[in-house]
Amino acid sequence: MNRSTTVLTCVACGQESPHELVVVGRLLHSTRCTACGHVVRHEQRDLMATYLRDLEHRLLTKPQRLVRRALTEPATFLLTLPGAVLRQPGKLLEELRTLARR
Repeated sequence: MNRSTTVLTCVACGQESPHELVVVGRLLHSTRCTACGHVVRHEQRDLMATYLRDLEHRLLTKPQRLVRRALTEPATFLLTLPGAVLRQPGKLLEELRTLARR
């Protein structure tokens, strides 16, 4: 899960204000207006179905991305690979937990 902020026009209060964006994997999970607190979320079943399709794509393309990174940045690749492998299960669990929460 990744949180970032951007300026958007709120559909509830009509103000152009910072909104907190919650991104899970590569999908926008929700936005929250910092001015009025209005939250916009995708429908749970639609979000989960889209997330699972995206996860499948990420898993299928992972070998190609690993090879590309190993060829372009071999030293960095070798140094960061063990940590990345150890963090991945926790990262996926956090994404699924965020999607399951409503």
